[in-house]
Amino acid sequence: MKTKALLLLLFSALFIPGANGKIRLPAVIGDHMVLQQKTKTNLWGWADAGKDVSVRCSWNGMTYKTKAGNDGKWILELNTPSAGGPYDIVISDGKEIKINNVMVGEVWLCSGQSNMDLPVSGFGNGEYVEYAQEFINRACSSRSLRMIQLERKFSITPLDDCKAEWMTNNPESVGEMSATAYFFADYVQKMLDVPVGIIVTSWGGSAIEAWMDKPTLNKTFPDTDFSILENESEYKKIPVLHPTLLFNAMIMPLKNYAVKGVIWYQGESNIGNYRKYPALQKAMVGLWRNLFNNPDMPYYFTQIAPYCYSGVDNRESAFLQEAQFKSMNEIENSGMIVTIDVGDETSIHPQKKREVGERLAYWALGKTYGLPVKYKSPCYKSMEVEDGKIIVYFDECDKGLHNGPGRTAPIIGFEIAGDNKVFHPAEAKILNSKGARAIEVSNPDIKKPVAVRYCFKNYQPGYLYNNYGLPLAPFRTDDWDK
Repeated sequence: MKTKALLLLLFSALFIPGANGKIRLPAVIGDHMVLQQKTKTNLWGWADAGKDVSVRCSWNGMTYKTKAGNDGKWILELNTPSAGGPYDIVISDGKEIKINNVMVGEVWLCSGQSNMDLPVSGFGNGEYVEYAQEFINRACSSRSLRMIQLERKFSITPLDDCKAEWMTNNPESVGEMSATAYFFADYVQKMLDVPVGIIVTSWGGSAIEAWMDKPTLNKTFPDTDFSILENESEYKKIPVLHPTLLFNAMIMPLKNYAVKGVIWYQGESNIGNYRKYPALQKAMVGLWRNLFNNPDMPYYFTQIAPYCYSGVDNRESAFLQEAQFKSMNEIENSGMIVTIDVGDETSIHPQKKREVGERLAYWALGKTYGLPVKYKSPCYKSMEVEDGKIIVYFDECDKGLHNGPGRTAPIIGFEIAGDNKVFHPAEAKILNSKGARAIEVSNPDIKKPVAVRYCFKNYQPGYLYNNYGLPLAPFRTDDWDK
């Protein structure tokens, strides 16, 4: 019996991470990585239980020491310098591992569903990205822009590692990288002139609940149904729609990595429960901030673009857009970009991802980094009725609004309704007498208007902008259910 027990002990030791005297690192720590500057960050991994582990960083020559636990896990907290590099890091438990070409700068986590997934080179079904050729061809490995993209995976339990690899800014890696994330990083890196790293963890078709853990969902919505998680053959069919599965496999492995902030592009898969979306998004942001030990972590997200869905005149996506707008006002240190002008009636994956990435970058640069960058879209402020017409006033347009197609083109997207709650197309004109910060809306057949809507349909692009090229956010002045 003793011999059998000893054999079992030796056999099981072979499967302890870091066993057999070889230290192991998680996928997110490796050559070419970017560490967040001027902060406390972590390095971690696995070694033989009880082994002494040392870490030496070339930026200061200091050696940090710790000891692997009984489970073989170890973690070290260290201070990072101001942006710079390349550096190297030597990790040893008696046998050295060297991490090469490490940069220190700004790190952003990029997540969501297929519109975050869409690579610079496009999907293989004819869905493409504008400016792809330009950005792929001029990619240069010497530039201080690095990226890592997690392999899609789901799990019923939290994981501590993933499959991924840091890449330099070369044509091949740029072509396969998330277009939204890359255009964001490209703009931020140019403006700050420091190394930038993006961590992309996204999966097409995913619901926001898949990116949250069970305690958070239980607290926010106690009626959340987790029963499908008891049936592996069922939840593995469409894991992206079921709670916790992506959080466990594609967020948890990153929890020790210091990031500056998050950009998020998701919402299409939550159109059916749009009423819950503000609370869900707020809860998810709180969860992630706790996980990354970053209570004020910036969170910038994308309002979904117009698309036909079940029909042009239907409004299910408009209700989700409205819910997203509400989220911005309920989540501290957050911001939402508007994409009402860059949708595609026939494709849920609009090709204008450069505009999306750069508008997200405006928020980061203006709000997080304090640069003199205009980042807020104009939005509805108030309305009043005068002589059978509605006058609508707007914020975030200090120099007024302008009509994108041209001064003489009709302004599109406005609807007006009387107390019968039936909306009709409306004529709209910018009131220069009010500094171009108000619009008069009317329909000759509606003598007593009570409500106005702008681009409040599944597919209704809008081309009203402020002087900084940021589009007016879709809105409605009523609270009706249709």
